[in-house]
Amino acid sequence: MSDLEDFMEEMGQGRRSGSPTSDAPDNQSAVNSKKRKATKEPEVKKKAKTMENKAIWITNLPPDTTFKELEDEFSRFGIIDKGADGQPRIKMYNDEETGKFTGNAMIVYFKKEAIVNAIKMMDDYVLRPGDYSNGNIRVEPANIDHKKEKDGEKIASKLTRKDRKASERNRQELNRKLNEWSDNEEEVAAAFAPKKNKWAKVAIVKHVFTLKELEEDDEAILDIKEDFREAGEKYGEVTNCTLYDKEPEGIMTVRFREFESAENFMKDYQGKSYARRRLQISLAEDKPKFKKSSKVEEPDSEEE
Repeated sequence: MSDLEDFMEEMGQGRRSGSPTSDAPDNQSAVNSKKRKATKEPEVKKKAKTMENKAIWITNLPPDTTFKELEDEFSRFGIIDKGADGQPRIKMYNDEETGKFTGNAMIVYFKKEAIVNAIKMMDDYVLRPGDYSNGNIRVEPANIDHKKEKDGEKIASKLTRKDRKASERNRQELNRKLNEWSDNEEEVAAAFAPKKNKWAKVAIVKHVFTLKELEEDDEAILDIKEDFREAGEKYGEVTNCTLYDKEPEGIMTVRFREFESAENFMKDYQGKSYARRRLQISLAEDKPKFKKSSKVEEPDSEEE
């Protein structure tokens, strides 16, 4: 019964239990009130508010993953929500028996749209470019099976008035950051740009020479390197060329200053003929580890 109905009921009872009055309209009003109650339509129950999923569930993270590492990596795809304590809502799960990190984590974003970006850019990729020791991580939308308690029920009931005020201040600050972030289109584009492995600046070229050719011509190594340096410089600055004279597939690498230069070189020279051999070119995913003798100069450098 609503407050209004309670009030009306009390008023009705007061008239019945009090002294009789001489005006009939009051009695008739009470009767009409009862009729209205009897014919009143049932109240429509309000639908429970649907909780929007703003969280991602991450698995197969390296054992030594840190909180800061997750914050830095995944904040590129959207603003991470903050708890009442002002800390990013990132939960790393430890084994209950050993206390060691399980490789699973949950991150809650401020806006649900960030989930799509995070999954698109990180699912089935390595967390650390160039480090394949732990395999690829998996990123998916979090669901109730991943949570031990519902954020909107148990957690909310535990918040004090002070916590609620702090939480509101945090959300205002996050909204301000979101507006600033959205206004800078270039910054957003840079933030969502896919990560590039630094070794992708190195073009690996196969079928450049034969071992017999190198044995018969002492100057062949220098001539070949000069040819490919000149070819590469059409696309940008070449930092070095390395010929692997112990590789039967005739492998050499051309390293560029910029990623775009390496990509364009690969596209244009893919399948072209050199000394009647068809070239096969790819971009390195890791540091090249091909065989070469000590007489070959210009080893690949790890410098950017």
